[in-house]
Amino acid sequence: MTVLAFFTAIMLILLSVAKPLVYKPVAQKYDFGFSAAIMAYWIAFFVALTLPFMGGRIVDIWPVIKENPKFFVLTLLKGVLAWYAVKFGQMVNKDSTSSSQFFPFISLALASLMLNVFFSENLKQLQLFCIVALGVLGVFFCASGDTAQMSKKWKISFMIAIFFSAACPITDHICIRQIGWYPYFVFSNMFMLVMACMRKTFVHDLKVAFTTKDAIRAGFFIMLLEVTIISSCITIMPVSLVNFFRRLAAPIVMVYSAFKFKERTVKNQLIFGVLALLFALPIILG
Repeated sequence: MTVLAFFTAIMLILLSVAKPLVYKPVAQKYDFGFSAAIMAYWIAFFVALTLPFMGGRIVDIWPVIKENPKFFVLTLLKGVLAWYAVKFGQMVNKDSTSSSQFFPFISLALASLMLNVFFSENLKQLQLFCIVALGVLGVFFCASGDTAQMSKKWKISFMIAIFFSAACPITDHICIRQIGWYPYFVFSNMFMLVMACMRKTFVHDLKVAFTTKDAIRAGFFIMLLEVTIISSCITIMPVSLVNFFRRLAAPIVMVYSAFKFKERTVKNQLIFGVLALLFALPIILG
């Protein structure tokens, strides 16, 4: 692992620890679509700040998009996928912060399998095995605890969140290789912004997103996390590894939520954390 990849991994872990914790108050106070709207508004804010300096990248890749419009369509699709991944993820997060950390392991395993079987990501066999093992671990802990205690509606939200979260890395892998991370970041968020503006509460959402403490905190951290994720994919490390390092935040979040929100027990969270770390070590050390 290069020095840049190492520090990027640390940044991904720290920001991923912060995300569910700063989003929890938002999930409890506002409707779930508002969480996705915050993400769209704050990323648009980042784009507005950086476009004068990085807009040339969009101009440079325009011939590629013109010749292969499917990449533009897939980029817009990422905006839809990300919107619903956040929305349904918040439905899970509202009732159980620890469960919101289980489903990403499952979606990570599904996405990694798809990327390596159909899209030539070419992870090492040991890396892929460890990632899939983490997904199986997530399924086991959910089935033996969290999902057994939740309503049918919650379980449906859980399954939908897995689907959308698994689909996002696939579009990341396909499109970033072809058009670069910044144009992909701009265009995918453009569609999220359109969806945010279509909400009946658009004006109120926009005001709250930039004037209330909880929304500002959530928006700022999700903006930093998304910029780090997209700029790291392909350029610094494979998409599966970017998402893998994000998931290493889970044991920390689950132990914290056990104390703070009284979700399950510290013992269960620690067991999951230790097992997850054991599966993660070969990737970290490799």
